[in-house]
Amino acid sequence: MMFRTHLAFALLIGLVTMSLFNFNKYLFIIIVLFAGILPDIDHPRSKIGRKLRALSVPIKFLFGHRGLFHSLFMAAILSLFIWFFFDRWWIPFFIGYSSHLIIDGFTKLGVNFIHPFNQLHLSGFIETNGFIEKILFYTLVGCNVLIIIKNINLF
Repeated sequence: MMFRTHLAFALLIGLVTMSLFNFNKYLFIIIVLFAGILPDIDHPRSKIGRKLRALSVPIKFLFGHRGLFHSLFMAAILSLFIWFFFDRWWIPFFIGYSSHLIIDGFTKLGVNFIHPFNQLHLSGFIETNGFIEKILFYTLVGCNVLIIIKNINLF
C-alpha cells in the first residue's frame, strides 16, 4: 500500500478505537499515525525510509522488505519497549503498527504476520498504487471525514 493509504487506514482505526481508552486524543492519533507508517522503514524508497535512510538501508539489507518489520513479532517487541519506557502508550502504537500489517495483507505481495518463525502469509488482490487501492484510499478518507463530522466534539 502507498503511504497515504496507510495513513488513511491508521486514522480510521485510531478514530474508531480511541474512545475505548482514556488517552489524550490528539497524542493518541499522532502515535497511531506514526506507527501506521513505521513498518515501511524496511524500504529505503518509502516516505519514512527516505527520511530515515541511515536506518532504512541496513534494515532492508538485514531483514528485507516485508520481512521482520512487517510482522506481529516486531510489533510486539517495539510495543514492549514502549511499555517499558512510556507505560500504556504502547496501546496506540500497537494499534497503528497492526493497522499497517492488516492493510498490507490485502495486497498481492501480502505479509507474513508471524515472520520469522512460521508461515502465516496473507495476500490479497490489491495491487500497490493500482486502481483498487485508489478507490480504497478515497473510501477511507470519506469514512474518516464522516466519523470526524459525526463526532465533532470528539476532539
